[in-house]
Amino acid sequence: MKRKGSLYEQIFFTEALARNLEVFTPLGDYLPQDCLVMNQAGKVFKVQVKGTKDKTKDSARGGLGRYMITTAGGADKKINMDCTKVDILAAYVEAIPIWYIIPCLDVNQTMRITLYPHNQQSRGKLEKYREGWDLFKSV
Repeated sequence: MKRKGSLYEQIFFTEALARNLEVFTPLGDYLPQDCLVMNQAGKVFKVQVKGTKDKTKDSARGGLGRYMITTAGGADKKINMDCTKVDILAAYVEAIPIWYIIPCLDVNQTMRITLYPHNQQSRGKLEKYREGWDLFKSV
């Protein structure tokens, strides 16, 4: 899992740099955020990067399935993201591949999010953040 997480972080860094965002990474992995991202206006965002590769079967929804990403952190006891320490969750679905750029406040009360990137008609509450890189443009 740690290896996959490092891979997702590197993919995120590359995507952010390609969008003219500056990326700063901390030493070590003990902080609640994986990186800081600065936009062209100089605004800094604290970002947590998460990802998944595998789709979960979902027979209740006609078998289309869904992608689930655990947003909680902690080795022993999982705790929700703290939005005083994280501004944005960058969630990556490797199989598609696609990014969801989600404000922390929209996920901080849950341990897991569900995404439907393979379903263009999905009305999932987080689908509005699909490829939502413009969130970094806010000042």
